[in-house]
Amino acid sequence: MKVLVLGGDGRAHALTWKLFNSPLVTELICAPGNGGTSALAPAAEIDLGDAAAIARWAFDEGVDIIVPAGSRPLHAGLVDEVVSMQIGVCGPSQRSSELARSRCQAKEFMLRHSLPTAPGRAFTDHATAEKYLATLPLPVMIKADDPAGGEACYDDRYLAIEGLRELFAASVPGGANGGVVIEAALSGPRVVMSAFTDGRTAVPMLPTRLYDRAEPGEGGAPARGIGAHTSASTYARKLGAYLHERLILPVVDGLARDGLPFWGIIGVDCIVTEQGPRLTALRAGMHEGEAQVVLPRLEDDLLPWVQAMIAQRLHERPAPEWSPLATVGLGLFARGYPHHFAVGGPIDGLETLDEGVRAFHSATESSAGLRYTPQRQRSAGSLFGGLSAGLPFFGAGQPGGALRSSGGLVLTLVASGATLAGTRGVALVNADRVAFEGRSYRGDIGAKEFG
Repeated sequence: MKVLVLGGDGRAHALTWKLFNSPLVTELICAPGNGGTSALAPAAEIDLGDAAAIARWAFDEGVDIIVPAGSRPLHAGLVDEVVSMQIGVCGPSQRSSELARSRCQAKEFMLRHSLPTAPGRAFTDHATAEKYLATLPLPVMIKADDPAGGEACYDDRYLAIEGLRELFAASVPGGANGGVVIEAALSGPRVVMSAFTDGRTAVPMLPTRLYDRAEPGEGGAPARGIGAHTSASTYARKLGAYLHERLILPVVDGLARDGLPFWGIIGVDCIVTEQGPRLTALRAGMHEGEAQVVLPRLEDDLLPWVQAMIAQRLHERPAPEWSPLATVGLGLFARGYPHHFAVGGPIDGLETLDEGVRAFHSATESSAGLRYTPQRQRSAGSLFGGLSAGLPFFGAGQPGGALRSSGGLVLTLVASGATLAGTRGVALVNADRVAFEGRSYRGDIGAKEFG
């Protein structure tokens, strides 16, 4: 089975690592990859926003299954492009994936299906949105339709009106960011959970406490990949069962009733309030940070789950086996992330990590990483070229290759252990062994189970 993983962040590295260990995978490629993935699978240069180009490349190279780490290729219409090419994609069609790209559509979906979410509405008209804003008690949350457009919480009505005007001024009418969501601000820890689904059956993964602020105590600027952890406690199991029954299953049922076929990994974001979990977002894939702490606990081969989702045969599979160990993932990022930070410096100390501590790369590059050789070049090339292309799993690149940072969130360090507190301690000790310019991390990741 020839598998192509699409992505270049920590999720892509975690998926590549998991599939690398599958005996069913005969050839593995990651595009565009990073310094971590290129030690396991050759990298290919592909534009993740060009669905037609991805489809043509995969067809020409004889790819059997495509696994997107993020949802960008799905939003670009990858599934629609490969529908006639006999290539499986672990993800939904462009239309079904819109709920992950449009907060307005997601909010309307939640309200239409009576899902537990914050009081609020979606708007595409500025005047109507401003009138509604005047009726909501403070604090209030205002979100751009496009998740990349940002969000802000306001406890001053004048500032909220100004923020609303700025979002509409920056929006593109009729585009993916052509509206806003205005809702009551929720207070509580952010928990995310994903599931395998084929549109009819949903198999839960693990509830994950996700940290998305750069400073301790949930202060500072919003930033992805700051940290995450899972737990094997009784509370974690009960929370996972609750999220699956009250959020994931109703979401999958709602998608089916709306005529939105969905297969692949589906995810829900929520805030655990005093009144219970409240849904804030829907996803077509796992979060950065979530994948790195959840996939190491999956004791099954991942590929059969991918195949079952694509073939709509999840109901035939036994429940997944999960490790009973807790996991803590510390995002190691450059000082100043997510705004202004240094890149390009060397990364040292990874060889000193304790056994069992994993470093999933998010923004790294290596001069010694494996590079994919297209089939037409293999057939025309030398014997050496053919062998190097056909043996993607041996070694970690040429010795002496320099590993350098290429972005603000450099890597996620993941430790496993019997208790959350002990695992957190191991992660912190090992984080101090890694060095790059401005290396920073949040020291309070995992200090509370789901607090």
